[in-house]
Amino acid sequence: MTTKQKLILFLISCDPGIRDIYTMVKVYDKADFPAKMTENLKPLLDNSLIVVVQDFDNGTPNKYEITVNGKKYLDENFDAHETIKYIKAMDNPEQLLFITQTYLDRQSSL
Repeated sequence: MTTKQKLILFLISCDPGIRDIYTMVKVYDKADFPAKMTENLKPLLDNSLIVVVQDFDNGTPNKYEITVNGKKYLDENFDAHETIKYIKAMDNPEQLLFITQTYLDRQSSL
């Protein structure tokens, strides 16, 4: 998995997280245009790390949820420092960095 895919998985796992495609595109495109969401969600779906929990009326996936395998993968492979470094290298990282850091801070306080 790429660092971007791990970041997407992490943010899907958070509560309330970034789980719907509209918000994903909005947040990731702002930070790193183009975000190529479909390209980055496919490996997460193919490896059963996430599942589609809601479709648009036309059958296109809209909302995702992390699986037990996804949680296990994050526990074993997610590196907060690597992820923050990755975000800071993006073109416009401020919003994504703020969101990610907020969720990381919440996790460490639990």
